[in-house]
Amino acid sequence: LALSGAEIDALSQEALEEKVARVAVYARVSAEHKLRVVRAWKSRHAVVAMTGDGVNDAPAVKEADIGVAMGITGTDVTKEAADMVITDDHFSSIVNAVEEGRGIYDNIIKFVNYLLSSNLAEVLVLFFALLWDLRDPAARSVIPLTPLQILWMNLVTDGLPAVALGVDPMAPRAMEQPPRKPTEAILSLALGLRIAAVGLVIAAGALAACLWGLRQSAELAQSMTLTTLIVLQLVRVQMVRSAYHMPLFSNRWLVAALLSSFLLQLGVLYAPGSHMVFGTVPLGAAAWGVILLIAFLVWWAVVGVNGVLGWLEKVRVQVRQGK
Repeated sequence: LALSGAEIDALSQEALEEKVARVAVYARVSAEHKLRVVRAWKSRHAVVAMTGDGVNDAPAVKEADIGVAMGITGTDVTKEAADMVITDDHFSSIVNAVEEGRGIYDNIIKFVNYLLSSNLAEVLVLFFALLWDLRDPAARSVIPLTPLQILWMNLVTDGLPAVALGVDPMAPRAMEQPPRKPTEAILSLALGLRIAAVGLVIAAGALAACLWGLRQSAELAQSMTLTTLIVLQLVRVQMVRSAYHMPLFSNRWLVAALLSSFLLQLGVLYAPGSHMVFGTVPLGAAAWGVILLIAFLVWWAVVGVNGVLGWLEKVRVQVRQGK
C-alpha cells in the first residue's frame, strides 16, 4: 500500500497500527506523520530504525529504537537526535554497522560462555573430589589439582585462547538472525542452563581421567586431571564457535593461541625439572589415549545436551506465545 499524509490524518492510531505492516510508500508526510508511523511499528514490538536528514525528521529519529542521521546532508538538529550518523550518506553503511555490532555482541557471548563453563567445570571437579574423598593406592587422601596447577591451567586456558576468541570474525549467518530483544541479558536463562550443563559434562570427563590415573599414583591422577581439563577447555573453544557455524581455521589468532597453550602444557609434562615445580609426571600413550577418548565423548555429550536444551527452549517460547 501507499499512504499520503492526508490519508494518515484520516486514520486513528489503532487503524494505522493495523495497516502499517502493509504500507511500502509514504508521500507528502510531515514530522507528526513520521512520528506516528514509528510509534505504530513499535506497538507491533518491532525494532525500528529511522533515517533522516532534515529538521522535520528529528522527532521520529529520536523516537525510533535506532535513529540514523545523514552526516553530509543532515542538519545539526537531526544529528543530535540520532543514535548513529552515517558519515558518507550511503545506506550500505547501516548494514555494515549492524554487521559489526552483531559480531561484537556474538563475541561477548562466546567469551562469557567459554570462560564460565570452563571455570565452572574446574570448581565442580574440586567439589566432587572433596565430597568423595578420593584416595591413592596407599589410602592417602588426594586432591585432583594443586593450587599451582589451578593457576597454571587458568593461565593457559583463560589467557591467549579467551583473548583470541574475543577477536573472532563475524559468523557467516549473523545477518540471517532476527534482532535480539533490547531487554535481553547477556547471561540469559538459556545460556545459563547451557553453561551449567556443559560444566557438568566437562567435570565428569576430568574426574573420569582422575580416577583412571588414581589407580597408579596421586601424581598421575593430578597430571591426568590437569591435562584433561586443559584439553577439554581448548576443545570447548571450538564447541562454542561451532554453534555459530565458525570453521576452526577462520581465526588464525585463535589457532595460534590453542597451539601455544597446548605446547605450554606439554612443556609442563615433559620439560626437565617441571615435575619438581608443578608436581606432574610424563603421560604415556595409554594416558593420552584415555584423554582423547574422553575428549571425543565429551564433545558428543555436549552436542546432545545443546540439542536437548535447544529443543526445550523452542518449546518454552512456543508455550509463551500460546502456540
